[in-house]
Amino acid sequence: MKASQTHRWAALLMGCTLALGLDYGVRQLYLKIWKKPFLDSAPLRVQDEYFHHGIKPNSQGVDTYGPYSAPYFSNSLGLRDAEIRDISPSSGNPRILFIGDSFTEAGPIPWVKSFVGRVSEQLKTKGIEVLNAGVASYCPTTERVKLRYLMEEKKLHVDRVVVCLDISDLKDEFYYEEGTDGKVRQIPYGPYRQKAEQLGTADAVCSWLEKNVEKNFVILGAVVRNLRLEWRRHASQSGVTEYDAIPEWAYNWPDYRGPYENLVEKGLKKIKSEMSRLSDELRQRKVALTLVVYPWPQQVRAGTKPSRVETEWAGWAKENGAQFISLFPVFVNQEPADQIIQKYYWKNDAHWNEEGHRLVAETLLQPKGGIELPAAAQHQ
Repeated sequence: MKASQTHRWAALLMGCTLALGLDYGVRQLYLKIWKKPFLDSAPLRVQDEYFHHGIKPNSQGVDTYGPYSAPYFSNSLGLRDAEIRDISPSSGNPRILFIGDSFTEAGPIPWVKSFVGRVSEQLKTKGIEVLNAGVASYCPTTERVKLRYLMEEKKLHVDRVVVCLDISDLKDEFYYEEGTDGKVRQIPYGPYRQKAEQLGTADAVCSWLEKNVEKNFVILGAVVRNLRLEWRRHASQSGVTEYDAIPEWAYNWPDYRGPYENLVEKGLKKIKSEMSRLSDELRQRKVALTLVVYPWPQQVRAGTKPSRVETEWAGWAKENGAQFISLFPVFVNQEPADQIIQKYYWKNDAHWNEEGHRLVAETLLQPKGGIELPAAAQHQ
Protein backbone atom coordinates (compact mmCIF):
# COMPACT_ATOMS: atom_id res chain seq x y z
CA MET A 1 0.00 0.00 0.00
CA LYS A 2 1.34 3.41 -0.99
CA ALA A 3 2.11 6.00 1.67
CA SER A 4 -0.62 8.34 0.32
CA GLN A 5 -3.24 5.59 0.64
CA THR A 6 -2.08 4.81 4.16
CA HIS A 7 -2.40 8.48 5.08
CA ARG A 8 -5.91 8.63 3.60
CA TRP A 9 -7.02 5.57 5.52
CA ALA A 10 -5.46 6.93 8.70
CA ALA A 11 -7.19 10.27 8.20
CA LEU A 12 -10.50 8.54 7.53
CA LEU A 13 -10.13 6.41 10.64
CA MET A 14 -9.23 9.43 12.72
CA GLY A 15 -12.18 11.39 11.32
CA CYS A 16 -14.61 8.55 12.12
CA THR A 17 -13.17 8.24 15.61
CA LEU A 18 -13.53 11.97 16.24
CA ALA A 19 -17.07 11.98 14.85
CA LEU A 20 -18.08 9.07 17.08
CA GLY A 21 -16.41 10.74 20.04
CA LEU A 22 -18.29 13.95 19.39
CA ASP A 23 -21.56 12.04 18.89
CA TYR A 24 -21.03 10.20 22.18
CA GLY A 25 -19.96 13.34 24.03
CA VAL A 26 -23.00 15.36 22.94
CA ARG A 27 -25.31 12.58 24.07
CA GLN A 28 -23.64 12.25 27.48
CA LEU A 29 -23.70 16.01 27.97
CA TYR A 30 -27.41 16.03 27.14
CA LEU A 31 -28.10 13.24 29.59
CA LYS A 32 -26.13 14.94 32.33
CA ILE A 33 -27.45 18.49 31.94
CA TRP A 34 -30.90 18.32 30.36
CA LYS A 35 -32.12 14.84 31.02
CA LYS A 36 -31.20 12.36 33.71
CA PRO A 37 -30.25 8.95 32.30
CA PHE A 38 -32.80 6.20 32.55
CA LEU A 39 -32.47 4.07 35.62
CA ASP A 40 -31.68 0.47 34.83
CA SER A 41 -35.02 -1.29 34.55
CA ALA A 42 -33.56 -4.73 35.25
CA PRO A 43 -33.76 -4.49 39.08
CA LEU A 44 -37.54 -3.96 38.77
CA ARG A 45 -38.03 -7.43 37.34
CA VAL A 46 -37.10 -10.53 39.29
CA GLN A 47 -37.38 -14.29 39.06
CA ASP A 48 -39.98 -15.74 41.41
CA GLU A 49 -40.06 -19.24 42.83
CA TYR A 50 -43.86 -19.40 42.81
CA PHE A 51 -45.00 -17.81 39.54
CA HIS A 52 -41.73 -17.70 37.55
CA HIS A 53 -41.28 -13.94 37.19
CA GLY A 54 -42.62 -10.78 38.77
CA ILE A 55 -41.81 -7.31 40.07
CA LYS A 56 -39.49 -6.50 42.97
CA PRO A 57 -41.57 -5.18 45.90
CA ASN A 58 -41.20 -1.57 47.09
CA SER A 59 -39.12 -0.55 44.09
CA GLN A 60 -38.73 2.59 42.03
CA GLY A 61 -37.23 2.95 38.58
CA VAL A 62 -37.95 3.68 34.94
CA ASP A 63 -39.39 0.98 32.73
CA THR A 64 -38.12 1.16 29.16
CA TYR A 65 -39.36 -0.65 26.07
CA GLY A 66 -37.72 0.44 22.84
CA PRO A 67 -38.22 4.23 22.52
CA TYR A 68 -40.88 4.32 25.26
CA SER A 69 -40.27 4.79 28.97
CA ALA A 70 -42.10 5.83 32.13
CA PRO A 71 -41.46 6.12 35.88
CA TYR A 72 -42.28 2.86 37.63
CA PHE A 73 -43.23 2.11 41.23
CA SER A 74 -44.17 -1.13 42.94
CA ASN A 75 -45.91 -1.63 46.26
CA SER A 76 -45.22 -4.04 49.11
CA LEU A 77 -46.84 -6.93 47.21
CA GLY A 78 -44.69 -6.44 44.13
CA LEU A 79 -47.57 -4.97 42.11
CA ARG A 80 -47.22 -1.93 39.88
CA ASP A 81 -48.66 1.11 41.64
CA ALA A 82 -48.79 4.89 41.67
CA GLU A 83 -46.15 4.96 44.39
CA ILE A 84 -44.29 2.77 46.85
CA ARG A 85 -46.79 1.89 49.56
CA ASP A 86 -47.80 -0.88 51.94
CA ILE A 87 -50.84 -2.95 51.00
CA SER A 88 -52.68 -4.43 53.97
CA PRO A 89 -54.22 -7.91 53.56
CA SER A 90 -57.72 -6.58 54.16
CA SER A 91 -59.35 -3.23 53.59
CA GLY A 92 -62.44 -1.42 54.76
CA ASN A 93 -63.16 -0.58 51.12
CA PRO A 94 -64.00 -2.88 48.21
CA ARG A 95 -61.05 -4.01 46.09
CA ILE A 96 -60.72 -4.85 42.41
CA LEU A 97 -57.55 -6.56 41.21
CA PHE A 98 -56.49 -6.54 37.54
CA ILE A 99 -54.19 -9.20 36.16
CA GLY A 100 -52.87 -9.81 32.64
CA ASP A 101 -49.73 -9.42 30.57
CA SER A 102 -47.81 -6.38 29.27
CA PHE A 103 -51.01 -4.65 28.12
CA THR A 104 -52.27 -4.67 31.70
CA GLU A 105 -48.94 -3.89 33.34
CA ALA A 106 -48.31 -1.06 30.83
CA GLY A 107 -44.78 -0.54 32.12
CA PRO A 108 -43.60 2.13 29.63
CA ILE A 109 -46.88 4.08 30.03
CA PRO A 110 -47.07 6.48 33.02
CA TRP A 111 -49.30 5.03 35.73
CA VAL A 112 -51.82 7.86 35.57
CA LYS A 113 -52.19 7.35 31.82
CA SER A 114 -52.40 3.55 31.87
CA PHE A 115 -55.89 2.08 31.75
CA VAL A 116 -55.57 0.51 35.20
CA GLY A 117 -54.25 3.78 36.62
CA ARG A 118 -57.14 5.70 35.06
CA VAL A 119 -59.68 3.20 36.39
CA SER A 120 -58.05 3.44 39.81
CA GLU A 121 -58.37 7.22 39.91
CA GLN A 122 -62.01 7.16 38.84
CA LEU A 123 -63.06 4.43 41.28
CA LYS A 124 -61.43 6.18 44.23
CA THR A 125 -64.45 8.49 44.24
CA LYS A 126 -66.61 5.42 44.87
CA GLY A 127 -64.36 4.20 47.66
CA ILE A 128 -62.94 1.31 45.61
CA GLU A 129 -59.26 0.39 45.72
CA VAL A 130 -57.72 -0.91 42.49
CA LEU A 131 -54.62 -3.12 42.32
CA ASN A 132 -52.61 -4.12 39.25
CA ALA A 133 -51.01 -7.58 39.29
CA GLY A 134 -50.26 -7.60 35.55
CA VAL A 135 -46.75 -8.49 34.36
CA ALA A 136 -45.34 -8.89 30.86
CA SER A 137 -45.64 -12.42 29.40
CA TYR A 138 -48.19 -13.59 31.96
CA CYS A 139 -50.82 -16.13 30.90
CA PRO A 140 -53.59 -17.96 32.78
CA THR A 141 -51.15 -20.48 34.32
CA THR A 142 -48.90 -17.81 35.84
CA GLU A 143 -51.91 -15.64 36.69
CA ARG A 144 -53.70 -18.44 38.51
CA VAL A 145 -50.65 -19.33 40.61
CA LYS A 146 -49.96 -15.67 41.35
CA LEU A 147 -53.55 -15.09 42.47
CA ARG A 148 -53.33 -18.13 44.72
CA TYR A 149 -50.04 -16.84 46.15
CA LEU A 150 -51.50 -13.40 46.87
CA MET A 151 -54.66 -14.78 48.47
CA GLU A 152 -53.16 -17.70 50.37
CA GLU A 153 -49.60 -16.66 51.22
CA LYS A 154 -50.22 -12.93 51.54
CA LYS A 155 -53.84 -13.27 52.74
CA LEU A 156 -54.89 -10.56 50.31
CA HIS A 157 -58.63 -9.96 50.20
CA VAL A 158 -60.22 -8.71 46.98
CA ASP A 159 -63.83 -8.54 45.88
CA ARG A 160 -63.36 -8.92 42.12
CA VAL A 161 -60.56 -10.09 39.83
CA VAL A 162 -60.40 -8.76 36.27
CA VAL A 163 -58.43 -11.08 33.97
CA CYS A 164 -57.33 -9.51 30.68
CA LEU A 165 -56.64 -11.97 27.85
CA ASP A 166 -55.36 -11.54 24.30
CA ILE A 167 -54.16 -13.73 21.44
CA SER A 168 -50.63 -14.09 22.88
CA ASP A 169 -51.94 -16.04 25.87
CA LEU A 170 -52.49 -19.14 23.76
CA LYS A 171 -48.85 -19.10 22.71
CA ASP A 172 -47.58 -18.38 26.22
CA GLU A 173 -49.52 -21.31 27.65
CA PHE A 174 -47.19 -23.63 25.72
CA TYR A 175 -44.25 -22.20 27.68
CA TYR A 176 -45.48 -22.55 31.27
CA GLU A 177 -46.88 -25.26 33.48
CA GLU A 178 -47.54 -25.78 37.16
CA GLY A 179 -45.32 -28.43 38.71
CA THR A 180 -46.32 -30.95 41.36
CA ASP A 181 -44.98 -28.51 43.95
CA GLY A 182 -47.57 -25.91 42.92
CA LYS A 183 -44.94 -23.62 41.40
CA VAL A 184 -44.76 -22.39 37.81
CA ARG A 185 -41.88 -23.54 35.66
CA GLN A 186 -40.96 -22.62 32.12
CA ILE A 187 -40.74 -25.45 29.63
CA PRO A 188 -39.37 -25.62 26.09
CA TYR A 189 -41.91 -26.33 23.40
CA GLY A 190 -40.97 -27.92 20.12
CA PRO A 191 -42.68 -25.75 17.48
CA TYR A 192 -40.93 -22.62 18.77
CA ARG A 193 -37.50 -24.02 19.58
CA GLN A 194 -36.02 -23.91 16.08
CA LYS A 195 -36.99 -20.29 15.41
CA ALA A 196 -35.92 -19.25 18.89
CA GLU A 197 -32.48 -20.73 18.27
CA GLN A 198 -32.23 -19.16 14.83
CA LEU A 199 -33.12 -15.72 16.12
CA GLY A 200 -31.37 -15.95 19.49
CA THR A 201 -28.10 -14.45 18.29
CA ALA A 202 -29.84 -11.67 16.37
CA ASP A 203 -31.96 -10.81 19.39
CA ALA A 204 -28.88 -10.69 21.62
CA VAL A 205 -27.20 -8.31 19.17
CA CYS A 206 -30.31 -6.10 19.03
CA SER A 207 -30.48 -6.00 22.82
CA TRP A 208 -26.80 -5.05 23.06
CA LEU A 209 -27.18 -2.31 20.44
CA GLU A 210 -30.24 -0.88 22.17
CA LYS A 211 -28.50 -0.73 25.54
CA ASN A 212 -25.02 0.36 24.49
CA VAL A 213 -25.43 2.30 21.26
CA GLU A 214 -28.94 3.76 21.03
CA LYS A 215 -28.85 5.23 24.52
CA ASN A 216 -25.29 6.59 24.28
CA PHE A 217 -25.09 8.16 20.81
CA VAL A 218 -27.18 10.74 18.99
CA ILE A 219 -26.72 10.18 15.24
CA LEU A 220 -25.37 6.64 15.41
CA GLY A 221 -28.05 5.76 17.94
CA ALA A 222 -30.80 7.01 15.62
CA VAL A 223 -29.41 5.07 12.67
CA VAL A 224 -29.06 1.86 14.67
CA ARG A 225 -32.54 2.21 16.17
CA ASN A 226 -34.19 2.64 12.76
CA LEU A 227 -32.31 -0.35 11.36
CA ARG A 228 -33.25 -2.46 14.38
CA LEU A 229 -36.93 -1.54 14.19
CA GLU A 230 -36.95 -2.25 10.46
CA TRP A 231 -35.45 -5.68 11.09
CA ARG A 232 -38.04 -6.38 13.77
CA ARG A 233 -40.83 -5.28 11.46
CA HIS A 234 -39.85 -7.88 8.87
CA ALA A 235 -38.78 -10.59 11.32
CA SER A 236 -42.28 -11.85 12.02
CA GLN A 237 -44.64 -13.29 9.44
CA SER A 238 -47.51 -11.77 11.36
CA GLY A 239 -46.27 -8.22 10.93
CA VAL A 240 -46.18 -7.74 14.70
CA THR A 241 -42.76 -6.93 16.07
CA GLU A 242 -42.02 -9.65 18.59
CA TYR A 243 -38.46 -10.66 19.38
CA ASP A 244 -39.28 -14.36 19.29
CA ALA A 245 -40.99 -14.16 15.89
CA ILE A 246 -43.43 -16.95 16.71
CA PRO A 247 -45.04 -18.58 13.65
CA GLU A 248 -48.12 -17.01 12.13
CA TRP A 249 -50.63 -19.48 13.59
CA ALA A 250 -49.66 -18.64 17.18
CA TYR A 251 -50.42 -14.93 16.89
CA ASN A 252 -53.25 -15.20 14.38
CA TRP A 253 -54.97 -18.30 15.72
CA PRO A 254 -58.53 -16.87 15.68
CA ASP A 255 -58.42 -16.56 11.88
CA TYR A 256 -55.74 -19.11 11.09
CA ARG A 257 -56.54 -21.96 8.71
CA GLY A 258 -53.73 -24.33 7.81
CA PRO A 259 -51.58 -27.32 8.77
CA TYR A 260 -51.09 -26.19 12.38
CA GLU A 261 -54.75 -26.01 13.33
CA ASN A 262 -54.20 -28.95 15.68
CA LEU A 263 -51.77 -26.82 17.69
CA VAL A 264 -54.33 -24.01 17.85
CA GLU A 265 -56.90 -26.41 19.25
CA LYS A 266 -54.38 -27.88 21.68
CA GLY A 267 -53.42 -24.42 22.94
CA LEU A 268 -57.04 -23.31 23.21
CA LYS A 269 -57.92 -26.42 25.20
CA LYS A 270 -55.06 -25.80 27.64
CA ILE A 271 -55.79 -22.12 28.14
CA LYS A 272 -59.48 -22.83 28.76
CA SER A 273 -58.55 -25.52 31.26
CA GLU A 274 -56.30 -23.10 33.15
CA MET A 275 -58.96 -20.40 33.12
CA SER A 276 -61.51 -22.86 34.47
CA ARG A 277 -59.16 -23.78 37.31
CA LEU A 278 -58.61 -20.07 37.98
CA SER A 279 -62.36 -19.48 38.01
CA ASP A 280 -62.97 -22.41 40.37
CA GLU A 281 -60.31 -21.21 42.81
CA LEU A 282 -61.80 -17.73 42.86
CA ARG A 283 -65.30 -19.11 43.32
CA GLN A 284 -64.14 -21.11 46.34
CA ARG A 285 -62.92 -17.83 47.84
CA LYS A 286 -66.16 -16.08 46.87
CA VAL A 287 -64.32 -13.65 44.60
CA ALA A 288 -66.17 -12.42 41.50
CA LEU A 289 -64.50 -12.73 38.09
CA THR A 290 -64.55 -10.46 35.05
CA LEU A 291 -62.93 -11.58 31.80
CA VAL A 292 -61.80 -8.90 29.33
CA VAL A 293 -60.62 -9.64 25.77
CA TYR A 294 -59.19 -7.18 23.26
CA PRO A 295 -57.65 -7.18 19.76
CA TRP A 296 -54.13 -6.80 18.47
CA PRO A 297 -53.52 -4.67 15.35
CA GLN A 298 -53.73 -7.65 12.96
CA GLN A 299 -57.15 -8.48 14.37
CA VAL A 300 -58.23 -4.88 13.82
CA ARG A 301 -57.11 -5.24 10.20
CA ALA A 302 -58.87 -8.57 9.81
CA GLY A 303 -62.11 -6.94 10.94
CA THR A 304 -63.76 -10.29 11.70
CA LYS A 305 -67.13 -9.82 13.43
CA PRO A 306 -67.35 -11.54 15.75
CA SER A 307 -63.79 -12.71 16.24
CA ARG A 308 -63.29 -16.28 17.37
CA VAL A 309 -61.69 -14.77 20.48
CA GLU A 310 -65.05 -13.26 21.37
CA THR A 311 -67.15 -16.32 20.63
CA GLU A 312 -64.84 -18.76 22.43
CA TRP A 313 -64.48 -16.66 25.57
CA ALA A 314 -68.08 -15.45 25.68
CA GLY A 315 -69.14 -19.10 25.76
CA TRP A 316 -66.57 -19.95 28.41
CA ALA A 317 -67.64 -17.00 30.58
CA LYS A 318 -71.29 -18.04 30.41
CA GLU A 319 -70.43 -21.60 31.44
CA ASN A 320 -68.28 -20.41 34.33
CA GLY A 321 -70.48 -17.61 35.66
CA ALA A 322 -67.98 -14.85 34.85
CA GLN A 323 -68.74 -11.38 33.57
CA PHE A 324 -67.54 -11.02 29.99
CA ILE A 325 -66.37 -7.78 28.39
CA SER A 326 -65.18 -7.61 24.79
CA LEU A 327 -63.19 -4.55 23.76
CA PHE A 328 -63.27 -5.63 20.11
CA PRO A 329 -66.18 -3.32 19.19
CA VAL A 330 -64.29 -0.19 20.30
CA PHE A 331 -61.36 -1.11 18.02
CA VAL A 332 -63.10 -3.04 15.24
CA ASN A 333 -65.90 -0.88 13.87
CA GLN A 334 -66.81 1.43 10.99
CA GLU A 335 -63.64 3.51 11.33
CA PRO A 336 -60.89 2.40 8.91
CA ALA A 337 -58.51 -0.09 10.51
CA ASP A 338 -55.36 1.88 9.68
CA GLN A 339 -56.79 4.96 11.38
CA ILE A 340 -57.68 2.94 14.48
CA ILE A 341 -54.20 1.44 14.65
CA GLN A 342 -52.49 4.79 14.13
CA LYS A 343 -54.67 6.44 16.76
CA TYR A 344 -54.58 3.82 19.52
CA TYR A 345 -51.46 1.67 19.08
CA TRP A 346 -47.73 2.33 19.19
CA LYS A 347 -46.06 2.59 15.80
CA ASN A 348 -44.73 -0.78 14.62
CA ASP A 349 -45.92 -2.48 17.80
CA ALA A 350 -48.92 -4.40 19.12
CA HIS A 351 -49.41 -2.40 22.35
CA TRP A 352 -51.72 0.52 23.01
CA ASN A 353 -50.40 4.05 23.24
CA GLU A 354 -51.69 6.49 25.85
CA GLU A 355 -54.78 7.26 23.77
CA GLY A 356 -55.53 3.55 23.52
CA HIS A 357 -55.29 3.20 27.30
CA ARG A 358 -57.67 6.13 27.71
CA LEU A 359 -60.22 4.47 25.41
CA VAL A 360 -59.97 1.15 27.27
CA ALA A 361 -60.40 2.83 30.66
CA GLU A 362 -63.47 4.75 29.50
CA THR A 363 -65.03 1.55 28.15
CA LEU A 364 -64.39 -0.43 31.33
CA LEU A 365 -65.85 2.37 33.44
CA GLN A 366 -69.14 2.62 31.57
CA PRO A 367 -72.14 2.13 33.88
CA LYS A 368 -73.66 -0.23 31.33
CA GLY A 369 -71.33 -2.83 29.88
CA GLY A 370 -68.37 -1.90 32.06
CA ILE A 371 -66.90 -3.74 35.02
CA GLU A 372 -69.49 -4.82 37.55
CA LEU A 373 -68.60 -2.99 40.75
CA PRO A 374 -68.73 -4.54 44.22
CA ALA A 375 -72.25 -4.25 45.65
CA ALA A 376 -71.18 -1.83 48.38
CA ALA A 377 -70.05 0.70 45.79
CA GLN A 378 -72.67 0.38 43.07
CA HIS A 379 -74.95 3.11 44.43
CA GLN A 380 -72.28 5.64 45.39
